[in-house]
Amino acid sequence: MSLAFDKVILFGDSITQLAYLQEKGFCFGSAMQNAYCRKLDVIQRGYGGYTSDHAAAIIDRIIQQETINSKIKLIVVFFGTNDSVVPETEDHVPLARYKDNLRKMIGASHQVGSRVILVGPAPFNHHQFMDEIEKIRDVVGVDWVCDRTTLRAREYCDAAIELGKELNVPTVPLWYLIMAEIGWREGDPIDGLAESPASNELSKYLSDGLHFLGPAYSILFQHTMKAIKVVYPELDPSALPTRDPARTAL
Repeated sequence: MSLAFDKVILFGDSITQLAYLQEKGFCFGSAMQNAYCRKLDVIQRGYGGYTSDHAAAIIDRIIQQETINSKIKLIVVFFGTNDSVVPETEDHVPLARYKDNLRKMIGASHQVGSRVILVGPAPFNHHQFMDEIEKIRDVVGVDWVCDRTTLRAREYCDAAIELGKELNVPTVPLWYLIMAEIGWREGDPIDGLAESPASNELSKYLSDGLHFLGPAYSILFQHTMKAIKVVYPELDPSALPTRDPARTAL
């Protein structure tokens, strides 16, 4: 019997890259690993600074490599945070191209029989982010201005939701989930904007206004597992056999 396990791949940017970092508190990557212990291997493919352009350029190579000795059962695709920077910046990816890139990644995954979960970007907290920037102002330069807004992050989350509905792929809408956790409802003032009060509840979820703390990773985990249970019940850990013999059987 082969000892190779089929796989779940966590594919994203720095938020995925940091998903095992213990200093953040709750770890999304570790929680996924624990959920699928002796059932599926959980593979981290997080790339700091990547946009969906970068991801679309390497998805085929990742899939080719990870299907040499086993199958990919699920890919969790989490991009858009860096795509959503303002259009004047080098990393900006327009909404239409962002959706096309996600479409390519979904198509490539489906070609090898993998299920897909999309993750839409989380809120952005302007004042918290700029407080961190001031600490490295000598590095970024005195003329650097913030290239992100939470409203733009929301637009990219909406785009992921729309594409998910179009392609019948579940989406974890982090912008809305985290905002709901801090008590926001549609029509309420939006925390995290430059013109909003500097003190807000988002700082409990974001380490620097952009990257995640444990509570945000916990929301990501809970809703990823919920999507699996509802949409892909055959991949719920409770539905999968435990791999390899017990020690008493050896």
